[in-house]
Amino acid sequence: MIEWFKWMSKWQNSNFSMFKTSFFLQVKNSEKPLYCAKKIMNRLVLLTLFILGISCNNKYQQDSTTTVKKDSVVKVTSTPVVSLTRDIVNPKPVATFSKKVPDELNDWKFAVNIYETKETFHYLMKMQYMELRANDTLKIPNFGTAPKIEIKQGSEPLSCIVGFLDKNNQFKEYKLVSIKDKNLSVHILHRYAVTTYESK
Repeated sequence: MIEWFKWMSKWQNSNFSMFKTSFFLQVKNSEKPLYCAKKIMNRLVLLTLFILGISCNNKYQQDSTTTVKKDSVVKVTSTPVVSLTRDIVNPKPVATFSKKVPDELNDWKFAVNIYETKETFHYLMKMQYMELRANDTLKIPNFGTAPKIEIKQGSEPLSCIVGFLDKNNQFKEYKLVSIKDKNLSVHILHRYAVTTYESK
């Protein structure tokens, strides 16, 4: 833009000299010198406006090509990437629950232990009641964070609720383990699912 102003200044100086020469020639040779002066001035004004119009148009085109928003496409994923498999499986239980079964002759107990598996969000649930043993699976929804299993006391003395913590550290009830007719019973309290949304 600075170069353009320099060029315009040189152009105006040169054209002003031409205009003076032309104007005095017109005054000398023409019967209507005022009309000729106005005609020359009109041409100079039109030429100046034309040059300004081209300059502004080029400036607008440059601006329009450099103001395109780079974030016009936005991708939002609600579930970050977490490995679906474990490199090392912990052999010890990650959550335990145990209650002594009232019996004068035997040292029996009601117990639930949760173990990791090779899959990050799948667990093995081992249960015991007196001499009974049983296994069940525990599948935790993927919230994008490492699963945290917890076991809480149920409404009955020999019962417990197996659940997990969500990403806000809120306990979510999943399965109820209890004793019915002197047998182990597993009841699903709630089912969970995670949905991933993408917006463009």
